[in-house]
Amino acid sequence: MRSPGFRWLWLSTLGVGAAQHLELTATSWLALTAGGPLAVGAALAARSLPKLLFGLTAGTIADRFDRRAILLATAVSGVSVMTAVTYFVATVGLVPWQVIAIGLANGCLQVMDIPARQALALDIAGREIAPNAVASVSLGDRLSKAAGAFAGGALIATFGTAACYLAVGVAYALAAAFVLPLRVRRADSAEWVAIPFALALREATRLVLDVPTLRTLALAAIAAEVFAYSFSSAVPVLVRDVLRSGPQALGALTGSASVGATVAVVALSLLPARVRREPLLSLSAAAFGASLIALGASTSVAMAVAIMLVVGVCNGAFDVLQYTLMQLAVPVSQRGRAMGVYLLSIGSGPLGQLEAGTLVSLGGAAWALALNGAIVIGVAVILLALAPAHRWSGRHWRTEPARHG
Repeated sequence: MRSPGFRWLWLSTLGVGAAQHLELTATSWLALTAGGPLAVGAALAARSLPKLLFGLTAGTIADRFDRRAILLATAVSGVSVMTAVTYFVATVGLVPWQVIAIGLANGCLQVMDIPARQALALDIAGREIAPNAVASVSLGDRLSKAAGAFAGGALIATFGTAACYLAVGVAYALAAAFVLPLRVRRADSAEWVAIPFALALREATRLVLDVPTLRTLALAAIAAEVFAYSFSSAVPVLVRDVLRSGPQALGALTGSASVGATVAVVALSLLPARVRREPLLSLSAAAFGASLIALGASTSVAMAVAIMLVVGVCNGAFDVLQYTLMQLAVPVSQRGRAMGVYLLSIGSGPLGQLEAGTLVSLGGAAWALALNGAIVIGVAVILLALAPAHRWSGRHWRTEPARHG
């Protein structure tokens, strides 16, 4: 935060994070009123689809062009799109496919913003404190998303869905305003060489093959997305069928997970950069799996809320550590493409929701959480067995010089 450039970037992150969860709340509610639960699922799936389709492309763009300009263009586009959406929601009754289109448009804005924002954070901070910089940006993102979700619900209840979309446009406008004074020289000027976009995109597709560390992290990210992060599909059923409770308990569990994730991000932002992050990733994966098993075995709402706090800690830590290590595994000039690989990996999320939903329907929420938790622990063990860098020994607890490829 000593850097003026980083402060402007962090403030811009607050605007974008608030915009994304204001929009998520508004789109979910609009889909529910327009077409019911099926429309909600379709709209949220469309919102996440661009990560799978355009993740590598967005990461390549972040490496090929001015990252500040990308953030500015994305925010300005958000203002334009939300202005149009506000008008149509306020004056025209939308049908489900139109709500799905709104979700898809916002997913595209999000996938363009993430690689450029994360890479720019490292450009400003430098490699020495890169893990702290990434965690700090993630902290701002999580805080603003929580505020955006609460504000979205209040706006819809008081003024209607159109007012919530108007607030999304205002949040994007604030994000653009905070990017304007940001001035950063590319930290990779000594490494960066202008190459044709098509060649840069081909290089992005080969990163997973050429960089063993990135391949390991991408596979771990896919496994976590399918078997760990899909726990959200089991929680509502756990609340209803096992804990014999209702929406208030569901809100308490969800909020507890958000608090835990925020705590994890704060801790990582304050952790000295010399402490290696690889062992922390393995530790958080194993703890994630164990906490899911414990959640499935919970017998009261109070117990489940306490366990969800731990689930949130593991959730937040694993997420931040993934894309921190992915960016540090490649040369500076390829950070955007590394984030593209991350987006492509978490694009497997819908598969995880389908897997968890199937398990819940077959055997119940407790059984599904226990099975997926055991699989996640197995993934952590495999990670430790196949990737020595993720083992924590006294000789290797400090950060070593980065090796690309």
